[in-house]
Amino acid sequence: MENGIINWGVLGCAGIAEGRVLPGLLKAGNANLYAIASRRRSEKLKHFQEKFKPEVAYASYEELLEDPKVDAVYIPLPNGLHYEWVLKAAAKNKHILCEKPLGVSKSEVKQMKAACDANGVYLMEAFAYRHSPLTKRVKEIIDSGILGKMKFIESYFGYFLKNESDVRFSEALYGGATYDVGCYNLNLIRYLVGSEPLKICACGQISQTHCVDEGSSIMMEFKDDIEAFSYCSMAIFPSCRYRVIGEKGTLTVPTEYNTKGITQIFITTEEKTEEIIIECPDNYMLEIEQFGRVIAGEEDPLITFDDSLGNAAVIDESLKQIFRRNR
Repeated sequence: MENGIINWGVLGCAGIAEGRVLPGLLKAGNANLYAIASRRRSEKLKHFQEKFKPEVAYASYEELLEDPKVDAVYIPLPNGLHYEWVLKAAAKNKHILCEKPLGVSKSEVKQMKAACDANGVYLMEAFAYRHSPLTKRVKEIIDSGILGKMKFIESYFGYFLKNESDVRFSEALYGGATYDVGCYNLNLIRYLVGSEPLKICACGQISQTHCVDEGSSIMMEFKDDIEAFSYCSMAIFPSCRYRVIGEKGTLTVPTEYNTKGITQIFITTEEKTEEIIIECPDNYMLEIEQFGRVIAGEEDPLITFDDSLGNAAVIDESLKQIFRRNR
C-alpha cells in the first residue's frame, strides 16, 4: 500500500465482478485495480483485461496470491469455493473482501476468521447494500421511534433464472435461492432488529433436477415480540422490496437492494404518508472504499465477523428445515 492506495487483486472473472464490483472499484478514491486472475489463460480473462485494464493478469489464482504487490483480494467465486480461497489468500497475507455468503456454514465462517486472525489480515463479507445511505437512513428512522415499537419486518427478493447451467443451480457449489438472494433478506432483517432470532421456521421448494432450493419462506421470532418474514426465489417475476411495521406506522422501501441514483423510503402514519428521497452513489464503490480504510487502520469493518456468523447460523438452520421437509 502506497499513499493510502490499496492494490487490489480479483480472483475470478465472475459476472458480479464485471457488472458491479469492478466498475465500483475503478471509481473508488483509495483503490487501484492491480491484478485479475482466471483459472487459465482464456477469452474471458482477455475480455476482462481489455475492459478493465489491470496492471497484470494471471492465468491462475495461485500466481496472483504470490504477487507481493497485491494488498487485498476480492473473491467473487461460486459459494462452494469461498472457504478454500479465503484460507489460501489469508496464508499469503492478503486482506480479503469475499462475496456473500461468506461461508456455506457456521463452521466455515469460524475457520475463515481464525485463518485471517492467525495471519494478521482483515476479512469482510461483501454486502454492498449495507454501505448505502439508503440502508443507513432506514436504520436511523427505525431507531428514532417514529414508527413506535417495531412489530414486524418482511422482505422479498427474487427473479427468474432460465439458464439451467448457471452456477446458482449447482448443488456441488452450494447454489440455491437462499444463499444467493435470501441472504440479503436475512442480513437486513437482523440488522434492523439488532439481534439474532430466537426461533426459525422455514419451508421451501427443492429443484428435483438440481437438488438446490429454488425458493424459501422463513419466519423468525426475535426478542421483544418482534416477528419477521423472508421470501426469496429463483423462479418468479423480478421482485425486491421490504417493509417494517410498527405500532405507530410503517416504512416501505420499494427498490432492489443495490439500487443507485434516486431511491425512496415511504413512511405512513395516521397523519400522513411521507416520501423521503435518498440519492445513492455506487454501493460497490462505497464498499471498496470502506474496506480500504479498514486496511489503512482508519476504521473497523462495517460487516463484522459476528454479523457474518449470525447470518450463516440462520441460513444453516433454515436450509436444514427446508431439506428435511422435502424428503
